[in-house]
Amino acid sequence: MPVTRERKAELVTELTEELKQAQAVIITNYRSLKVSDLQGIRNELRGMKAGYHVAKNTLLEIALKDAGLPVPSEMLDGPTAVAFLRGDLAGPAKRLNAFFKEKELPIRGAIVGQTIYDAKGVESLANLPSRTELYAGVLGALQGPAASLVGVFSGALSQLVYVLQAKAEQGEVPAQA
Repeated sequence: MPVTRERKAELVTELTEELKQAQAVIITNYRSLKVSDLQGIRNELRGMKAGYHVAKNTLLEIALKDAGLPVPSEMLDGPTAVAFLRGDLAGPAKRLNAFFKEKELPIRGAIVGQTIYDAKGVESLANLPSRTELYAGVLGALQGPAASLVGVFSGALSQLVYVLQAKAEQGEVPAQA
């Protein structure tokens, strides 16, 4: 049964909203994937605050224009599925990259902001550290100097206590209980 004009307008609106909320969009081919594979990757990406949808090329092109994003028409050829990445980009990009390598399917490219990237650009995106890894690095960098400062103060205080204790044992300073 053909899709009605109203339903196409609804789909374009849904795609446009997804595109506006996404920080990056990865465009893939889904030919030869089983429904169970598609459902599996969708579930994994959903846990990473990302989405993965099959989209008709003409509707996706309209939605990209409506969202104010560039239209990579060379990537919109044949069966197309789109991953919408929100929040952490590296985690979902790594998972998609690994999934498509495992299935021996190419990733067509990505749109990050107003920039279009080819498949190599998606691999570079997948090699970036995840948000959690970046937070851990920043936290480690901040904790290092603080830990050193605590060590210096505790060392100086320990030395003072030892000196006072030695003086008390010599009888120069009365010991306090």
